[in-house]
Amino acid sequence: MSGGAARGMAHIGALKALEARGRAPSFVAGTSYGAIIAALYALTGNALELERVVRAQDVAEIWRQGFDFGLHRGAMIDGRRLAYWLDRKFFFGATFADVRLPLAVSCTDLATRELVVLQHGSIAEAVRASCALPGLFAPVVREGRTLIDGGFLEPVPFGALRGAPEARALGVYAGVDVRRSGVVRAIRRFNVSRGGRAFRRRAEATPLAGALSRAYKGVALSLSSYSRRLRVPAGATLLRVDPGIAWWDFHESPRAIAAGERAMADLLDAEAVAAGA
Repeated sequence: MSGGAARGMAHIGALKALEARGRAPSFVAGTSYGAIIAALYALTGNALELERVVRAQDVAEIWRQGFDFGLHRGAMIDGRRLAYWLDRKFFFGATFADVRLPLAVSCTDLATRELVVLQHGSIAEAVRASCALPGLFAPVVREGRTLIDGGFLEPVPFGALRGAPEARALGVYAGVDVRRSGVVRAIRRFNVSRGGRAFRRRAEATPLAGALSRAYKGVALSLSSYSRRLRVPAGATLLRVDPGIAWWDFHESPRAIAAGERAMADLLDAEAVAAGA
């Protein structure tokens, strides 16, 4: 399950459609906001219950959790308050040992630029690391690694499924369609410009020694991620969902959920027709 903030609620609809067809997942993985949805689903084991939990939340309360000072850690928001709220409100101190079905949370190691898959320890802490957007939410230091949003390496975390039981891999992408975004096109032009290349080289050479260096390296990595293609492994399926809402529209959860359910149902219908042809 991809990121996308409020757009990521489309994952709930996709899960509802899978369950309705008797195709409930046996293993879930997520990155960024998709990590939140994947974790809640792994704990509840039921898409309808997940929808009830998410839609019952006060949108204003969600926004209030994001205001803890983080400039001393190289970001506008520390993120500890948000992680504590998620743990108190949804996860109840759960660890990966408490899930009903296997869960993987995808992150990026800021120092090495490697994919890190979390499958043990606190779920709230893992989700916080996977949601750490450079400059906005501070990185999370865990077991000697400085972790940020996994979507910078894999917008849809197929890599987190490695080692999962033999099964079909199905990824859902609910983020912004970078193919049609003017902002993304501008970032890509910057990336290939002389200034953009110099910016990235300096960032890669900068040691991870403090708040400013973490912010610098994180922003450089986030910019370069927009020049990467969304890769789908051989044998896997990718479903793109356009929820028709902005990333901040948490009050539009019914619309996003319906879009995800409709898109997944259409995919399953098309596959059934192809199988019977």
